[in-house]
Amino acid sequence: MFEKRRGMPLKILLVVLLLSPILIFSDFYPDEARTEQVMHNEEEIPEKINEPGTEDSPDDKVLLCFAGDVMMDSYFEDYISNFGVDYSWTSVAAIFQEADIAAINLETCVSERGQTLKREGYGFRSQPYTLEGLVNAGIDLVNLANNHTYDYGEAAFLDTLEHLEGNSIIYSGGGMNIEEAFKVKVLEKNNLKVGFLSFSEVRSSAVYKAGEDKPGIAYFNQDDNKILLDTVTKSKEECDILIIMLHWGVEYAYEPSGHQVELAHRIIEAGADGIVGHHPHVLQGIEIYKGKPILYSVGNFLFLKKNEEAGKTAVFELEFGENNFRGGSFYPVHIDNCKAQLLENSDPMKREIIEKLMERSQRFGTDINTEGNIEVEVR
Repeated sequence: MFEKRRGMPLKILLVVLLLSPILIFSDFYPDEARTEQVMHNEEEIPEKINEPGTEDSPDDKVLLCFAGDVMMDSYFEDYISNFGVDYSWTSVAAIFQEADIAAINLETCVSERGQTLKREGYGFRSQPYTLEGLVNAGIDLVNLANNHTYDYGEAAFLDTLEHLEGNSIIYSGGGMNIEEAFKVKVLEKNNLKVGFLSFSEVRSSAVYKAGEDKPGIAYFNQDDNKILLDTVTKSKEECDILIIMLHWGVEYAYEPSGHQVELAHRIIEAGADGIVGHHPHVLQGIEIYKGKPILYSVGNFLFLKKNEEAGKTAVFELEFGENNFRGGSFYPVHIDNCKAQLLENSDPMKREIIEKLMERSQRFGTDINTEGNIEVEVR
């Protein structure tokens, strides 16, 4: 990121000193001063991120990047077969790659085995080689706690774990048993320990749920949140920043339910530093509760569209210091021909997505400016 400054060769420097001393003061020093200024600017938060005024050093803050539902089956597999594993990611990969940690919701199993447990067209199974696209795009972690990672049964689910591990992609919200599924995954970046927990209140059948000796996902009953809240409190002891990824809510609803809002608040009070939700397939509002961000739904990302509204989404960035949310932003994206297409400033859809998130966040009193920056008062 930083451009190296090269020293002037000794012979040239002596000539400059002997022949043109004025240069030292009129040209050379100002150029160096400008170089110092450029380097100072590069060390600041990326332009897209809102900077509320804290003065953390680069070593005590992390930039986290999130996007919604991803699968590499159905029409997406056709495009990958024709254009390669990177096809769907090329427009947005740089955003993920520049983050310290990038995460998505993997809404598919990854295997060549098993039989679908759902009616035709509703079970997703992606080929193992397609994970290379996630790796190349810079995805570090995936959520498995959803209603599709077990679509082809236990054998395919176990293959999913194995293939993710083989590609060095960390996963949360699933495992060989309930202990593994509910285990916090901690990544250390810039002297900060960032923990991830994933849970789903959505499942297709009881077989998806992890048990004491059974592989599956981290499932919680919306009417009994004790296991979720206890896990949050316990896991916070292991990390500086704790992010909760939740698969929840009602599909194609533009607002979270009252139950979701209440639960989100309780999760923050239990120790979470941020919440990232998915399952509705559309964007929902953003709340800053007790200084912590709650993204109720980050929408689709590389997923089938029921309608055009489900194709209007975004990549989200959140920046944290130690126990301190510093600000965030989002980049509007359109799912077009099985590709996440980053929208240009001149595209009216970009303005439309920003305005819709502004409107859907108003009920929570969240300020989002016209550039897509999430304003937050740092305490």
